[in-house]
Amino acid sequence: MTFYAEKFVIFLLIFIRTLSMFTTAPLYGNQAIPAQLKVWAAAFISFAILPVIAAQSPTVSLDLGSLIILALQEIIVGSAIGFSLGIIFHAVVYAGELFGIVMGFSLSSLIDPQNGFDVPVIGQFEYIVAIFIFLILNGHLFLLEALASSYSAVPVSGLKITGSAVDLFVHMTGMVFVAAIKIGAPVIVSLFLTDVLLGIVSRMVPQINVFFVGMPIAIGVGLFTLMASLPFFVFVFSRLLESFEGDVVQLVRLM
Repeated sequence: MTFYAEKFVIFLLIFIRTLSMFTTAPLYGNQAIPAQLKVWAAAFISFAILPVIAAQSPTVSLDLGSLIILALQEIIVGSAIGFSLGIIFHAVVYAGELFGIVMGFSLSSLIDPQNGFDVPVIGQFEYIVAIFIFLILNGHLFLLEALASSYSAVPVSGLKITGSAVDLFVHMTGMVFVAAIKIGAPVIVSLFLTDVLLGIVSRMVPQINVFFVGMPIAIGVGLFTLMASLPFFVFVFSRLLESFEGDVVQLVRLM
């Protein structure tokens, strides 16, 4: 009886880690996906990898206090995997917010289905493009692979948060702003040069109402540059995604 109880507890712990990753990971954590579907998917994946993980896992204590601690550890590991890779998508949305402010689209917002709050239209467009790139590059399969391989580095009841892991996580979080600037560089630079040119024109021809003319020009230049720089966006996002995938693997190893 104790044998089956231990197997069931290990299954629950695997389920908690999987569900935590699904809740925080890009695409899987989208609020448009029903919660029931996430729960059933997490249960199916947990059941599929249970025989392998159970054979590697040490003996699990069945007292309530230990189980609560183990559950919290699994939540930390699963959430760290999902959130770490989702950081790059926050950078994409932030880059879209920069576009919206400069182009005058800051008042036009849509509900972001991933996070549940308002984001500018440009940010939502770039987020959708990023999701397509994520799928094309098999990012969704990488998350499942990272989840399965995490048990080699962090088995059940084997979580040890080290200073190196915390430093790497802080570094990845700080990369949001760097990644946003890299993604938005073409549009930001083009709009900056447009503002400079409009300033020069206003000095040369004071009769022109720059505030009246500048807004449609900024929108036109911004949209044109955004469309023209889509190949650049795909290239930069692909490289950033590969870099963050490597960081996620390193983060799991340091735990």
